[in-house]
Amino acid sequence: MERKLTIVVAPAGYGKTSVLVDFAQRCSLPVCWYTTDERDRDLGTFIWYLLGAIKTQFPDFGRDVQDLLTVQRHAFLRDPVVWVDELVNAILDVGEEFVVIVDNYEALDGTMGVKTFMHRLLEILPPNCHLILGSRVLPDVPVTRLVAKRQLVGLTSRDLRFTQEEIQELLTLSSVNVTEIQAQELAAHAEGWGTGILLLADLLCKDVEVDMPGRVTVDMYDYLAQEVLTRQPPDIVDFLSASSVLRECSVRLCREILHNEASRELLAEIERRHLFITRFGAGRGATYRYHNLFRDFLHERLSRDDPERHIAIHRRAAACFERDDDIEEAVFHYLAAQDYIDATRLMERVAMECFTRGRSETLLRWANALPRTSRDHAPRLALYQSRVLTDRYAYEQARQALAYAETGFIAQSNADGLARVHNQRATLALFEGQYEAVIEQAKIALAFLDQQEVVERAQAQRLIGLAHVKLGHMEEGVEQLQHTLAVFRHIGSVYDVANLLQDLAHTYTNLGRLNEAELLLNEALAIRRRLGAPVPLAGVLNNLGYLHYLRGKYQEALDLYEEGLAAARHGDDLRYQAYILVGLADLYRDVGAYERASPVYEAGWQMAQESEPGLTLNILASQAVMARWQGDYTQARILLAQADQLAKAKGLHVEEQGLLRVLRGIVLLEDQEVDAGLRLLAAGVRFLEKLDVKRDLAWAYFLQAKAYCLVGDERRAIAALRWAIALGNQIGAHQFIVVEGQYAEQVLALGIAEQIDSCRTILEDMQRLKNFGLEDRSGSLRTQSKPTAYLEIYTLGRGEIVRDGHKISTSEWGTATAKELFFYVLLHGPLDRDVIGVDLWPELSVKKMSNRFHIALHRVRKALGTDIVVVRNGQYHLGDVDYWLDVDEFESLVERSRLLPPHDWQAETLWRRAESLYQGDFLPDVENLWCVDKRIALREMYVETLMGIARCHEIRREYEEAVVWHRKALGVDEFREDIHRHIMDCYAKVGRRADALAQYDICREALRRDLGVEPGVKTKALYERIAEKPL
Repeated sequence: MERKLTIVVAPAGYGKTSVLVDFAQRCSLPVCWYTTDERDRDLGTFIWYLLGAIKTQFPDFGRDVQDLLTVQRHAFLRDPVVWVDELVNAILDVGEEFVVIVDNYEALDGTMGVKTFMHRLLEILPPNCHLILGSRVLPDVPVTRLVAKRQLVGLTSRDLRFTQEEIQELLTLSSVNVTEIQAQELAAHAEGWGTGILLLADLLCKDVEVDMPGRVTVDMYDYLAQEVLTRQPPDIVDFLSASSVLRECSVRLCREILHNEASRELLAEIERRHLFITRFGAGRGATYRYHNLFRDFLHERLSRDDPERHIAIHRRAAACFERDDDIEEAVFHYLAAQDYIDATRLMERVAMECFTRGRSETLLRWANALPRTSRDHAPRLALYQSRVLTDRYAYEQARQALAYAETGFIAQSNADGLARVHNQRATLALFEGQYEAVIEQAKIALAFLDQQEVVERAQAQRLIGLAHVKLGHMEEGVEQLQHTLAVFRHIGSVYDVANLLQDLAHTYTNLGRLNEAELLLNEALAIRRRLGAPVPLAGVLNNLGYLHYLRGKYQEALDLYEEGLAAARHGDDLRYQAYILVGLADLYRDVGAYERASPVYEAGWQMAQESEPGLTLNILASQAVMARWQGDYTQARILLAQADQLAKAKGLHVEEQGLLRVLRGIVLLEDQEVDAGLRLLAAGVRFLEKLDVKRDLAWAYFLQAKAYCLVGDERRAIAALRWAIALGNQIGAHQFIVVEGQYAEQVLALGIAEQIDSCRTILEDMQRLKNFGLEDRSGSLRTQSKPTAYLEIYTLGRGEIVRDGHKISTSEWGTATAKELFFYVLLHGPLDRDVIGVDLWPELSVKKMSNRFHIALHRVRKALGTDIVVVRNGQYHLGDVDYWLDVDEFESLVERSRLLPPHDWQAETLWRRAESLYQGDFLPDVENLWCVDKRIALREMYVETLMGIARCHEIRREYEEAVVWHRKALGVDEFREDIHRHIMDCYAKVGRRADALAQYDICREALRRDLGVEPGVKTKALYERIAEKPL
């Protein structure tokens, strides 16, 4: 139980479930059991049943999570990981150790949402929960990482195989006596396969002569099962065949569906005969499941031998489950009966609900189960199937699904449905770089939509705006995006507001309006952090990182890229991982770390080449720039030729005629093809001038200045340099000149000689960039994260030490005094023993104090190791060990936050990180006076932290959210008049005048009741201003 995860992996019939049941019965800890099947492949369903399993032992478990699941299941579409923290908090709230067993885990294999969820859960699973997975195949979990951290143990079929002695013991229990030689032969035939041995035991105990096959393995199961079945009474055989239609049966279901009134007796007899059936529960609520191999055998036999009865039972089952409103089970049986009309009727009824609740796997399973001739009759299912496939970058399959959806909606004369089909086609075209097609499809969608279809119309308008931007029609694009942003603000769709903020910010960045872009991204970042989903958060962090990169703020860009990459990986999103990796590679390239840039570009390429043609083209262009800087013009030409070919194939005309021409031109010129190079450069510049894409144009001007300088045309070189710097001044960034200038210093020298503004500053920035690169190549580019600590020390809200991933338990400490001694030495050492004793045991004599000290020190060393607390020159202090301390991190974050204004993008991030660390008072179990002052100081810093978050909301005019955080601060210190005033002011600004005045009454009552004073002058003045009358 010291490991996070145990995996039991073996093929069917090796006794995985039996081993787990035996463990559950013997385990001294509470065990929560969950058996999955293919119906649980949707993440929402999986979490719901996982919560249910844990609630069998802890009835109050996860109520908040269940409430969120009930109202926010659509969030699974956007981000599976957002629910992990909620579940982990619920696990911590249990307050005791327990085990969760998930059996039949192979039923979830390949499910994207569950995979992402489980990867994140295993990263942060609390030490009080141990997870056991039973599976026929190796589960898709981070095995290598868990093994490296000694957090995984496993059993395989080799461990579960029966030995000769175990076979003899098993057969003796089954009243079958065999000799040692017979047991050896049986072990050799069965190869330790438990189910085969049990089948043979059933035959041997009846003295049946069996034509023994060479090997008794899973492949021989049907042969042995048939032998067992033929020895059963006819009524048992008939009932087994009929009931195998049901994936899970009960007495009620068997009576209603099988029309068998003796169902209770027959199920009991099957259980008594040990015919591979398992009962769950007792009494009227009992349900039964056959072993998977046995059910498959029985079901296949019924389908082959009596197909009419097989179909009839499935139809009755479907009708029964439909009456019970169990739509998924009803669909399963309609499909099994090949009743596609009724199956599609139910699918269409719930398709949208499945999509909004995140049941993507169910949608895909249903769609794939329908024959092609029936898919036209389920257009809603096909539409949502296309959306799921688009999210997974399966664009060709998404298009095929849309074709079925379109045919179906045309047959139904469903204009709204057709509009959604065309909007989805526009989305696909946008992802594939077909921008003219985007506008065409979105306009068709608008033609189908009534004015009251506000959201769908806004989505179409957003797509049109994005396409215009990609085509270089900046004015039209910005106008369309601004209009769409206003629509989403009006209807209160926060998620869509964040998307539009990022769209507009990206556009403003291309136009060189960097200050406006930063304001929009800061607002988007605040929304993404509030919503908590890591994948969209990764997107805005990437955009903000790129913005700082453009401004030459490489350290800030690096911080943002690293956080964004971590978020994208947590969300298992390849698209944003690719974008961020390319951003990092550009940064490495700019500082001359080519050996680091190359593999990062390659990693981005592998992720983007199939689904992101625009990014793929950028990768090729960036690699070509790097090759040119290294003097490898042949490689640069090859890469740019590939980029040009891709642009032509994907219709990326802006890139092809603009920046690619410029880049090809400078390569030709530097490679001594002067005339051809100058012509291409000039053509590319002319095209970019028409688009008004300021940053690309400014870079092109500088490359043109370099080209003229190389051919000795100083007059034109100076003119092009002036244009480049003027544009750089407009957009507030000269990073493109600083980077390219490292390979064109003669151009800048010419500019200094001509006294062109900014050239000298650019040269200074170039030197700083070189220094940045040298520092990072001497070590490595910083990848700051929480240290992988030898000791992880938690003091806020608890006193806990984790050593090498192992939490030191109360029993290992022996006494609370030993733990307190460790914390004291950690925070105050080095100190003499007597000084320590005065603070920890002030009431004891010197002799008794010395004795108590050494006993406690012995226990500390026993719990943590002899090297943890050492003595040197009579003073005790922490040994030479690495550690991470939550208080150090908390104080550091607060100090850094204080230095930033509330509108800065980093401010709220740092405040929130500090807030998440503060889990309660400092060392709440320590009663001695030595920690009281520290406790009070940290509590005040926590109040400051909460107010810092509130002020970030206030600066964005999110006053309702600000009040929430101010109230949290009041919960810690209700006598802080400044907090009361902030709440009053926020209420006043949103027009809640009565609430603002009521807050004054709350403040006055608290001060009078406990302190016997009245509110101060500032508080009274604010009241009078809001009330518009004197007190």
